Amino acid sequence: MSRPLSRQGVFPCYVRDMSGNDVRGRAPLSLVSQEPDLLFYMRQAGERGGPVLVLGTANGRVPWSLAGHGFPVVGVDASEAMIRSAEERRGAESPEVSGRVRFVISDVRALRLEERFPLVLAPQHAMGLMPNRDDLEAFLATVRHHLAPDGTFIYDVLNPPREAILPRDDTPTAPLEPRRSLFALHLSERKPPGGPAPIRRLRLRHFSPEELETALSACGLTLRERYGRFDGKPFDLEDSRQIGVVGL
Repeated sequence: MSRPLSRQGVFPCYVRDMSGNDVRGRAPLSLVSQEPDLLFYMRQAGERGGPVLVLGTANGRVPWSLAGHGFPVVGVDASEAMIRSAEERRGAESPEVSGRVRFVISDVRALRLEERFPLVLAPQHAMGLMPNRDDLEAFLATVRHHLAPDGTFIYDVLNPPREAILPRDDTPTAPLEPRRSLFALHLSERKPPGGPAPIRRLRLRHFSPEELETALSACGLTLRERYGRFDGKPFDLEDSRQIGVVGL
């Protein structure tokens, strides 16, 4: 189990490279300029080491940040457009940093690499692209396949609005059922000017805490810690996101 996070959000402002050497002088972390989720992931990678597998890499924001602080990263996304966007940054990075990042185009539900990873991340609501429980469990089967024996999986998803899981009537035994669809439309890939297709939309699903715990357990994974913010605030149902730290 990882060490508790600071309730004040004070993170160590350095990480160590794969050999355990302090890299403060080479790539300091700034508590001011770094975004909270990147600081959180950096701290987790600093505790667990690399390489890191990022499922749902999108435009490469998380993988490139990790690589810039010394961690080898494999970033996976089903979208060719997103991978192209992530690759565009390669030319702006040093050969050392660029050499730490590899991108793979693949449906994460079917991904089966030979490597095993001490840290697997599903950032930026990547699991919300799974339309139903079966797809979610397929995603988690991919996570389990790629975790090292003592590895850690961390996810960040949106939490359903509280009113969406209230009882349908006032009776004490009323089951908890959604009052409305727990999906949100999200604009995705735009075709180039003159392209044959319009804007594509993705449906992002909100999984309740109970749904996630059940799916994790079904896949042989154990939820160890859960936060409502990246500064380590303990999760409650009013939070807008769920950040889970999971082990085998």
